[in-house]
Amino acid sequence: MVYFHGTASSRLEVLLLGQLAESGLRLIGVDRPGYGLSTYTPRRGLTDFNGDLTCLADYLGLDKFAVLGWSGGGVFALAYLTHNPNRVSRAVVVSAPSLPFDVSTAHNTPLARYLMKFPRIGEFAMRHLSRQLLKADGDPQAFLATPQGKQLLHGCSQTDLKFVNDPAWLELMYQSMAEAFRQKSGAKTVVEEHLLFTRPWGLPFGAIGEGKLWIWHGSEDKTCRVDNAYANSRLMPSASLEVFGGAGHLVMFQNLQRLSGILRGEC
Repeated sequence: MVYFHGTASSRLEVLLLGQLAESGLRLIGVDRPGYGLSTYTPRRGLTDFNGDLTCLADYLGLDKFAVLGWSGGGVFALAYLTHNPNRVSRAVVVSAPSLPFDVSTAHNTPLARYLMKFPRIGEFAMRHLSRQLLKADGDPQAFLATPQGKQLLHGCSQTDLKFVNDPAWLELMYQSMAEAFRQKSGAKTVVEEHLLFTRPWGLPFGAIGEGKLWIWHGSEDKTCRVDNAYANSRLMPSASLEVFGGAGHLVMFQNLQRLSGILRGEC
């Protein structure tokens, strides 16, 4: 299973899915260009990453594999699936936006729209966020005490906060976010991805076959509202839509056993 990490994150996010590995899945986490250890290249379109991933799959000898995309990563998972349907065995997209995404609703704050309207200011804000992450020096609680950390908490539902209050889970998520900004290009990359999200899809959704795609979303998601899942379901009628009542943006981590069954082809 190839994992598409969220926006403003990194390949390390896949470590939060260790339970899937225990079920026998081989997990592969990949930094998109500009994040972590991957060389920066400008974001021009949703399919830019497709060639990189196909090259990696060829190198690893993967003729067919499942894909999982969470949050902003779900957009790129769909871009890969629609252009490589014969390469993907099954795909699950969780808590992902529908495009064009209304960024004013992201993280439960209208500030995001302003930041995306003025990319240079948005990049400045992301650089400030990265400095706070790195300044915390490995202490997630120190970061959460900053204005930027408090803003992220503002976008959490009650069920999300249960994970944030788990020290082990929080440590891994913090490390993944900090790794996103290993290079100076991290801030620019976050802004470029959000700008892509504000444009229409332009993807051949008709290429998705029956029984190939699952769309998951939490009904109380404040970071990416559930309306996005309904919109995507209308665009992709062959997909199986499931909305989890009372769950938030972190719904994927609440349902790893069920997720494993889908990715392994058991349901």
